[in-house]
Formats: sequence, structure tokens, C-alpha cells
Amino acid sequence: MELNLFFEGVDSCHGFQSEMLRRVDQVLPIHTCVITTKCSDGKDVYEDKYTCVNYDVCEHNRYDEFYDLNALLPLSRELLEAMVPYESTAMQMLVRNFERHLYTMDESKRFYLDHLRFWNHMIVTKRINYICFSNIPHHCHDYVIYALGRVYGIPMSFCSDTSIPPRLAYCTDMENMWENTYRKYLSYREEKEITLPEDLEHYYQALLHKNQGLDDKAVHRGMTKKDHIAVRREFFMSYFQRKNVWRRHVSWLKHGIKVSLTEKSMEGIRDGLKKLRQDKVYLKRGRIKLKSMRDVHYYDNLADRPSADETEPFVIFFLHLQPEATTLPKGGVFVEQELMIGILAAALVKFGVKLYVKEHFVQPYRNKDFYDRLAKIPNVRLIRSDVDSKELVKRCMATASCNGTVLLESMFNGIPTFIFGDTPFRGGPGVYYVGSVEECETVMQDILDGKVSISAHDVRAELKAFGDSSFLGYFDASNYEKKGVLTEEEGLAGYVDYVTRCVREQLDAAERCTWEIGKRSG
Repeated sequence: MELNLFFEGVDSCHGFQSEMLRRVDQVLPIHTCVITTKCSDGKDVYEDKYTCVNYDVCEHNRYDEFYDLNALLPLSRELLEAMVPYESTAMQMLVRNFERHLYTMDESKRFYLDHLRFWNHMIVTKRINYICFSNIPHHCHDYVIYALGRVYGIPMSFCSDTSIPPRLAYCTDMENMWENTYRKYLSYREEKEITLPEDLEHYYQALLHKNQGLDDKAVHRGMTKKDHIAVRREFFMSYFQRKNVWRRHVSWLKHGIKVSLTEKSMEGIRDGLKKLRQDKVYLKRGRIKLKSMRDVHYYDNLADRPSADETEPFVIFFLHLQPEATTLPKGGVFVEQELMIGILAAALVKFGVKLYVKEHFVQPYRNKDFYDRLAKIPNVRLIRSDVDSKELVKRCMATASCNGTVLLESMFNGIPTFIFGDTPFRGGPGVYYVGSVEECETVMQDILDGKVSISAHDVRAELKAFGDSSFLGYFDASNYEKKGVLTEEEGLAGYVDYVTRCVREQLDAAERCTWEIGKRSG
């Protein structure tokens, strides 16, 4: 069988990406490969059978600068209709370009269609029969690639960041990424004693409340809360900082002048000036948008402290940092967090249980009306951001989130948790996947009746199962040197094993690819 691979590249350096694919090729010969490349030092070297597409070109919708879109396969009615279930999510992911919504509906639709036409052409003309992601698709272009894989029935595999770095979970079905871990969990529950890999044992011990303070860096990804806040705020504002605006504009003008001198026409300069004018529009929109957003100080003025009555029953919902893959796309229909909160708050009223809601400590800004709407939901008490989250978890009847780290803290400490999104730990002990008032009421009744039991043995079985469905590696190859936890060689071995293992599992499906809409390959 000819393996025609699409691979979403990692952030590469020292030739990491090309070496990884070379090793995959030695195990499973690659006939052709389309790869989105991200390389900081230019040391990746590829053979002719590799088609490299710059990730930045994809992420920032710049295809027309490098490709003639009119030379690509036109989009058919059949394809456009098949893509309808994915279209709105793909367009929503354009929020990642500025960390806030700035595009008009017309602009979003145009960018979406450009992504769709470009990647449909690549997949069909290169006869891609296996799609391999190095991360959960969470930008418009890679979500379009994922959707095309679904439409054409192309087998796929996915890598996912987890709350236990440098562990990366992997699966072959993004909607059911928990299933493989769950099957292994059921098997490991039967073992008398469970030995965990060293890194998972350390993380488990660090999150136990009885060991509080053992290793806060393990919980906060090696950073302090203050560092996290500073990094996120800097990232949120980086596109609009004067120094970055200046660099962009000078770069565009220099490139335009160079093109004009080379081609002896004014076209390059005109293109540079066009970019500059469009960028000024986005800058203006961004500053206007910021005026309608509020930071944590506004939230804290709406929020309160927990009840002084320590016997008051409550469930605590921890808001997610946004925009992030944890809610878009892993939250599914619950990317708007007030939907989850509304369901849970309505369910808890029946039992006289309050829903506490607490803001994520690194969220730089949110829309003002988001906070205002939360404050008006019946049976919800907003909790100030400076309240100790661990103390809330210790006192609560249950925790809730889309799929956050609190899930693990709760599980490890015998506390049930409601989740609304996808996570490798969805089938774990005390983890309840819900999506309606009725489902939440059923779980809450079981909690009150004492039917929920989370043993340390089952938790360790879940962690061991997770270890089997994950590998050690980084999305950014520079972290092997920066973090000092893994070597590049260990990371290469992990990625090669991930790719080859998943492809082998689905070779038959890959061989049956027809590139016809609706013709599922397995």
C-alpha cells in the first residue's frame, strides 16, 4: 500500500521534524507527504516527496500570497454541503488570530472557504490516505483538514496536550479519545497492586491534598501563577504592541519594495501598502473590542467570597482560559461556558445546592457581558479570583468544568466531578460526563445518596491506563533543551512510535480510501 501522509508539523529546531519523519519512513515507507512546517532555525531537510506548507501561511490565511487559488480544484455543492456541520466551528476558530473576534462574518466566511479550497485540493490531488495531527486541531486550517478527513473517510490520529506535561495523549478518534484509556482502565482495576511510571507517580502525589506544597511546579507546568499571568497577558496584547506593529509594517514594506525591484513593477509595493491598510483596520477593531472587555478586577467587583457557613453545600465550577483547545474544539457544543453553568445551576436548585463559579487565574480579559450574564444566572455565586481554589475543592460536594485540570485534582482526592467536554480521563472513577439538567440531577442524587465511591486503587488504575495511551514529548522541540526533562532523542522516539503505531492500527482503512464524499473507510 502507498502511504500518502498528511502530517501537522511540530515547532521544530535542530532538524527535529525532518529526522522524525525520516525515521517513520524507515519503518513505514512514505510514498508522499504533505506537511505543515514550523521551523525556527531552517535545519529541517526534506526529500522531493515532501510537500511543505508554511504553518504561518495557513494560520494567518495568507494562501493568496503564495498560491494561485484559481488554479486549485473548485468546491462542489456536494463538498460544501458535507462540510456544513463543521463550518461554524472552523470559522469560530479564527478567534485565535487575535485572541479575540475581530473578523466580520464576510471575512470569516472568505477565509474559511480559502482554507477549504486549498486543503481539499491538497488532499485530493496528493491522494492523502492518512492524516496525522501533532496537536488537537484548534485553528481554522487544521480543523478544516480534520473535517475533510471525516467527510472523505480518511483515517486519522490525534495528539493532545494534557495536564501532566510532558505527557501527550494520543488517539485515533477525537470525539472518543477516552475509549482506549477506559478499556485499559477496566483491565488494570483487576490488578492487586498498581505501579505507575515515575512521572505519573510524582504528579499523583503532588496533587493529593495531604501532600499540599509537595511540588507546585508540577501542577503549574513549571511556572508560578505570577509568571503564568504575565505570559498570558503579554500574549494577548502582543499583536497590538507598538514595537510589533512597527516590525510588521516595516517588514511588509521592505518585502514589497524588494518584489517591485525584482519584477520591475509597482505590484509589490501596492501589495505591501494594502496589507498595511488592512492591518490598521484590525488594529482599530482590536482597540475598540478591548473597550468592551473587562479584566479580573471587574469580575471581582461582581464576585463574592464563599459563604461564612462552612456547612453550605456547593459545587464549584472553574472557568476555562479562552480561547484554548480545551473548549474549542474539545468542549464541543459547550464552547460557550455559560451554557454549562446554566445547566448545572438549574439542576442543583432541586437539592438546595449552590453553584460556585470561579474565574481562571490567567484569563486576561473577557467580554463584559459574559461576566454580567453569569452574575444573573439563578443559583450561581461568583467567587472572587483571590480565593484559594484548593480550599474550595476540599469543601465542595463536587467540582465541574469542561475538561480542566480540576478533574484530576478531584479524582485523586476522592471528589466527584462533572465534565461537559472531551478528555482522555472521561471514563475515570468519579468522572461524570453530562450535558443536560436531567443527567446532572441523576449524578447529584447519587452523590447525596452516598453511591459515589472513588478508591485510590481505581485512580491509580486510571493513571496507568493513561500512561499506556500517552507518550513523552513536546509540541515545541526547543523545550527539550529549555525544560531539561526529556532529551530530543527521547522525544523523537515517542513521536515515531505514536505515528507508526496509529498508522499500523488503521492500514486497512487507509488502503480503502476513495476520496469520495460519504464513502467511509472503516
